Amino acid sequence: MAHLFLFALLALSSSSSLPSIFAAHTAGLHLRLTHVDSGQPFSSTGRINRLVQRSHHRRKVLESRLRNSLPTSFDVPVKASMFDYFIEYSIGTPKLPVTGVLDTGSEVVWAKCRPCEQCDEEGISIYDPSKSSTFSKLPCSSPLYDYQPLKPFSVPKCQYVYVYGSAIINGFLATDAFSLGAESATANLTFGCNKLVKGTFSGASGVVGLGQGKLSLVSQLNLGRFSYCLTPFKSSSKSHLLLGDLARSTKRASSGEVQSTPLLNATDQYYVAMQGISIGGNRLPIPASTFEYSKEESSGAIFDSGTGQTQLPQSAFDAIKKELQSLVGLPVKDMSKTVGLDLCFRLSSWPPPPLPDMVFHFDNGADMRMPQMNYMFADQRTRAYCLVMRPGQNGDKLTIIGNYQQQNMHVIYDITSRMLLFESTSCESF
Repeated sequence: MAHLFLFALLALSSSSSLPSIFAAHTAGLHLRLTHVDSGQPFSSTGRINRLVQRSHHRRKVLESRLRNSLPTSFDVPVKASMFDYFIEYSIGTPKLPVTGVLDTGSEVVWAKCRPCEQCDEEGISIYDPSKSSTFSKLPCSSPLYDYQPLKPFSVPKCQYVYVYGSAIINGFLATDAFSLGAESATANLTFGCNKLVKGTFSGASGVVGLGQGKLSLVSQLNLGRFSYCLTPFKSSSKSHLLLGDLARSTKRASSGEVQSTPLLNATDQYYVAMQGISIGGNRLPIPASTFEYSKEESSGAIFDSGTGQTQLPQSAFDAIKKELQSLVGLPVKDMSKTVGLDLCFRLSSWPPPPLPDMVFHFDNGADMRMPQMNYMFADQRTRAYCLVMRPGQNGDKLTIIGNYQQQNMHVIYDITSRMLLFESTSCESF
């Protein structure tokens, strides 16, 4: 794949409601993604437990954002990180290499900036605007300060606040040169320069939001599409992020291997119309209304790169649980305290019994087919065989399709056509 990615710089207009953007890219950009636990000395159960912790916190973040509710406290007890994938890039002139976390569920690009309260972490690069010749602070009159996601409550003039569940960032808006990828393609981006970071952000220098808001990377680069291909959970290989025209299917549409479903007209997350679930060709008794989108009720089905395990309404989870208990035929094992999963079986022998594919059905006849490695976790040491999904709590109706279920899947967000496409592939050799 070509790695060329060119941007045409448009001057920032103080009268415009939009930030400075870059357009007219040619081929696109291929970036590598590193999993937060990659290279760490965790056991299989340790890694899955960290995934569960992150997923639990991530749901709170998304629900808080969807309901536009504010945290009652900014004390963040989560010790595992709240994000799953890192990308490498540089900021400023001269370039400062930094690590950011990838987030399809948020809409701001931001960095920790010196001097910064509660920002210092060992081994983390923190951007110093005083040392960059291309740094420019946005004027207080910029309409971007009135952008609603940045004003969840009253803040002083020339400042903004962005909330991630119980975590908070606070700073000002600025522009500088961002260098992306091995080819060092450079774009001048508007970003949050944060003087306060309260919360756990994976030990990263910042966040790169790929949401649909005007300050996200997608909007600022005017990307018509982007995609990712996530390597298997136990793989040490890096995953892939493609921006621009490179984010295209690798298979013929007529082959039936490429599935597509419309992105709903929601601006806060990437919602799709989910219709039901099958296991081994058996359609489970789950009404389509279980997954129906409603902004008022914070319900519907979201594709999210930052959530590990898929999370479902209680009735949908119960239907899957009942079907798996019938298929597996083994006694249930309580692993809620060791790995935090809601359904595990006690293995009497190894390897675990094979299970048929699980299929998520979406509008437009799109079927997301998952082999058992995409929905079950097996551990030989503990003899556990677990479903890597969880139910919502207190009647929550939100469905989050997590990255564990998206292993070895090329997921394409076609923003221009308002379509989500996915195809099974080997992401290790992508």
